[in-house]
Amino acid sequence: MKYRQDIDGLRSVAILPVILYHAGIGAFSGGFTGVDVFFVISGYLITTIIFREIESGTFTLSNFYIRRIKRIFPALFAMIAVTGLISYFVLMPNHFAKFGKSVAAAVFFCANIIFWGDSGYFEAEAESKPLLHTWSLGVEEQFYIFFPLILMFLARTGFRRLKTIIVSIFVVSFMLNIAFVGRFPEAVFFNLPFRAWELMLGSMLALGFFPQADGAKKEFLSVLGLMLIASGMLFIDESTRFPGYAALLPCVGTALIIHAEGSAVNRFLSYRPFVWVGLLSYSLYIWHWPVFAFRNYVSAVQIESFFLSNTFLIPFVFLLAVVSYYIIEKPLRVMKVQNRKQFFAYAAASMLVITSAGLYVKFEKGIKSRFSPDVIRSITAKMGGLDPKKCFDLKYADIRKERLCRIGDKNAEPSFAMMGDSHALAMSGGMNEQMKLYGMSGLFFARPTCLPTEESDVLNGTKIQECSDHFKKAIDIMESSPEIKTVFITARWGMYANNVRYLGDSKLYIVKKAEAKVDSVRSDELLYNGLKDTITELTQSGKRVVLIMDVPDIGFDVPAEAGKYAVMKKIFGEKVGSLDYDFNSAEHIKWSEDFKKMVAKLSEEAEFTVLDPSDYLCKEGECDIYNGLDPLYFDSNHLSIQGSAYLAEKMSPAVISLIKNPAGF
Repeated sequence: MKYRQDIDGLRSVAILPVILYHAGIGAFSGGFTGVDVFFVISGYLITTIIFREIESGTFTLSNFYIRRIKRIFPALFAMIAVTGLISYFVLMPNHFAKFGKSVAAAVFFCANIIFWGDSGYFEAEAESKPLLHTWSLGVEEQFYIFFPLILMFLARTGFRRLKTIIVSIFVVSFMLNIAFVGRFPEAVFFNLPFRAWELMLGSMLALGFFPQADGAKKEFLSVLGLMLIASGMLFIDESTRFPGYAALLPCVGTALIIHAEGSAVNRFLSYRPFVWVGLLSYSLYIWHWPVFAFRNYVSAVQIESFFLSNTFLIPFVFLLAVVSYYIIEKPLRVMKVQNRKQFFAYAAASMLVITSAGLYVKFEKGIKSRFSPDVIRSITAKMGGLDPKKCFDLKYADIRKERLCRIGDKNAEPSFAMMGDSHALAMSGGMNEQMKLYGMSGLFFARPTCLPTEESDVLNGTKIQECSDHFKKAIDIMESSPEIKTVFITARWGMYANNVRYLGDSKLYIVKKAEAKVDSVRSDELLYNGLKDTITELTQSGKRVVLIMDVPDIGFDVPAEAGKYAVMKKIFGEKVGSLDYDFNSAEHIKWSEDFKKMVAKLSEEAEFTVLDPSDYLCKEGECDIYNGLDPLYFDSNHLSIQGSAYLAEKMSPAVISLIKNPAGF
């Protein structure tokens, strides 16, 4: 096919905003749409090549895949090897284990499927996935597998149904994209069935489905195309439902420019600087994301280094791309293959070696042994609670007084009870040790992702978590036990009041038993009324109810950040500041504001005492999340063993007083 310099120039328009977006430059909030530009270009070029070879009788699958392998594998495998080496020294074990899985996925053309199942492209932990960008290669490689077969099949019929088939794929894919982008945004973003229309748009251009434009019309279309691409890159952002209708901006814009061959815009894109960047675009794409991902991975660690700035890293990405293109990509792409069987054997062997290394890392759970004892101590935090196998999420038939776990001195008669969700479990460990010191005992009941009331269940995404019957049975036990005078209730209140996990996007609602009516207002009413009725019922049976507010929800993996700090300290030495990860209490206050308003209103209708862990963890606008190098959290929101003990010790005078003086409202 005729070489078009303007298309290489168009590649530069696609890749530069992607790089700037991942570098964190805010003006390019939609820079990620450059990938959509690549999809349309790929659809156009691949279809042009295959169709012309089929028509001339020279097309073979083996030749096609040899070209694809020479184009994709060398730079990809080099990047995986270098990224794997750096990951060995930098990534925490849980992240390194996921990296190993992503290596296998990238090699076998299914990275998009793996990353779809492992949350989203815009999530906070994207920087822990140095191969996240290979999702788009997965989409293209899957296209390369299926589309040649479709064209070969149609060739047998003389391409009589070509237009119908191509247009049908385009329409069905686009409709699926629109229908599901709101409900299943990650699935639509990552998977070929919802992206195929973008590639088909390029195919329709290649197959001449659109009338030729000339003169002023051609100039207008090219300028409009450039404006559409720019609009997408400047005005689309992470909050946009994407692809959806928004993807029409970069895709239609790209199609218009390709279609307007010979226009002033196309001639401008044919200038050598644009063409050169376009030639580098694959290597730029392959190498840029790991560079910024590693930088972002350690961004919370206070490191004073020019080498982590955009001023250094953006030119460094170009340097890597130049080396990759001229030393790896270009020489191997033009290399002639004399023995096809031998070529495919070498390719398969390379895939097997790299995949085996990745799977080894995965099954060895990130190889913890590569770290020193101080790093291991930081990253191996455990949740601070009673034995979850014995004390958490009991089956309904097992909820009876003698089966409930005890907090504190097991030889003492229980004088209090504690109930809640997994946050209650995390808090129970430290409380258990404190109660032993005072010779006190209490009953414990908790169930995951459950509001501790006897009237409501929880709709978590699409799954209903049955809670009401379990808590009703546990509350009946507490009510029928006169020796229990105080009942502590705690949970991840902000999650239930805000209908979402902190910094998450999966919705969560309180629902009536056996119902699934999703409504945030109704959810708030059920939360309020459930607590009111439960508190009232317990107080009428002679109990003092203590509502323990939630610990601050941090929003990042606390042990992992401590581990990163220890690793960076060894690499950068004195350039690394102190371990200063205090959490801003204003964020916690804002997150818990709705529930606190609810509690204030509830206090006018029911009798209970409020105990707030923030009074003990937060001071002068900061909340403690580390004690030295010991993380106080097991993850982003559950207390660790150290954190549970740390909080329980600080709270114990108030807790003991509440247990010893149950009548003192």
